[in-house]
This record gives sequence, C-alpha cells and structure tokens, in this order.
Amino acid sequence: MISMPSPAPDSTAAQTEALRRHIHDIRGHLAPAMLRADSLALSKDARTQAAARDIIAALEAATKELSAMRRLLPARQP
Repeated sequence: MISMPSPAPDSTAAQTEALRRHIHDIRGHLAPAMLRADSLALSKDARTQAAARDIIAALEAATKELSAMRRLLPARQP
C-alpha cells in the first residue's frame, strides 16, 4: 500500500486564514451593492422600492451565511 504524506501541521491554519480573508473580501464586495439598494429603497417609484427590498433581503441573507461560515472557523490563535 502506498502511503500519502500528511499535510504540513500549519496548512490547516493557513487554509483557515485564507478562508477568513475570502469571507471578509466577499462581504466587502457586497457592501456597495447594499448601499445602492438602500438608496433605491428611498425611490418614490413603488416598483423600484419593491425591487430594492428584494435586493436587500438577498444581500442580508448572503451576509448572514458568511457570518455563519465565519463562526464555524476555529478561534484565532494568539
């Protein structure tokens, strides 16, 4: 049987930090969309307001999922 080398001990920590950065970056990408949707929600047009509410709900759901992902990660080591 061929044995595979085990990953380096710090590879999990590096992957965790990379995932933290990706989560942070995705939230950063969503922020301008949320700001724009908030602005659209102030429109006098009812269809635009409804569309903005749908966009805001979707963005909030995505942000909530990212927060849940972050909570699954182990705590940072000092």
